[in-house]
Amino acid sequence: MAAAGGAQRSDLFLRVFAAALFLPCAFIITQHGDFQYLFLVDVVVFTGLWEFYGLLEAKGFQPAREIGVFCGLALTWYAYFRGGMYLNFLLTGALLLLMTVALIRASVEQAVLNISSTIFGVLYVGWLGSHFVLLRELPRLGGLDYEMGARFVFLAVLLTWACDTGAYFVGRAFGRHPLFPRVSPKKTWEGALGGAVFAVVAGVIAQATFASYLSLPVSIALALLAAVAGITGDLVESLMKRDSKMKDTASLIPGHGGTLDRFDSLFFVVPLIYYFHKFFVI
Repeated sequence: MAAAGGAQRSDLFLRVFAAALFLPCAFIITQHGDFQYLFLVDVVVFTGLWEFYGLLEAKGFQPAREIGVFCGLALTWYAYFRGGMYLNFLLTGALLLLMTVALIRASVEQAVLNISSTIFGVLYVGWLGSHFVLLRELPRLGGLDYEMGARFVFLAVLLTWACDTGAYFVGRAFGRHPLFPRVSPKKTWEGALGGAVFAVVAGVIAQATFASYLSLPVSIALALLAAVAGITGDLVESLMKRDSKMKDTASLIPGHGGTLDRFDSLFFVVPLIYYFHKFFVI
């Protein structure tokens, strides 16, 4: 029991230490925006795709890693430069290229699954990840102060972080009823409720500080939606890891696992925040 408690304290220390190193750098880069921020997102997409294709290989698939990563990164650059019609060109070219590469592979086994899984990685990590860039660059389209884009990103991150933190601590302290036991036995309804409460508190704080352009009821509603989206994103990644029989997607971030382990919720929350701002704020 003592050993287990020591392991939990060590894991918590690593989590806090890694966050203390990463968050200030990410904050400064996000505040600045432009190519520095694009590069940061590209690091997330690159490592996330590499990990995702590792999950597929653990399942016995043979995704076209290099092509998938290239296409995923191309989506973030499309988002930055607002390629418009070139998105159709990009996705069409990627699909044709992936099918053509499958022709020249030595084995024809699982060709359809390999093509499909590669494209799924591009959409899951690359397309959803490109919304980090779309959200940060959104004020350019609306003629707003470019600095506002950083606030949009901070709102998404704060709501997600608050939900994850609340779910983690409340779940550990009071969790009794499994949320989706066939997917993630350790996640509980109590943890999910704690995450939602923490997200609402974060939404109220955000509205009172850097997100004052939102009304309080809207901020609370958005926080609840973000909590649902974040928990869903976490469960989806847990489903894929369980299917691949892997505990973490990688050990890239001390105490946090891999990129997908840290950004799975954000891949669902950031698009939600982006489309909300695009349709109702800008």
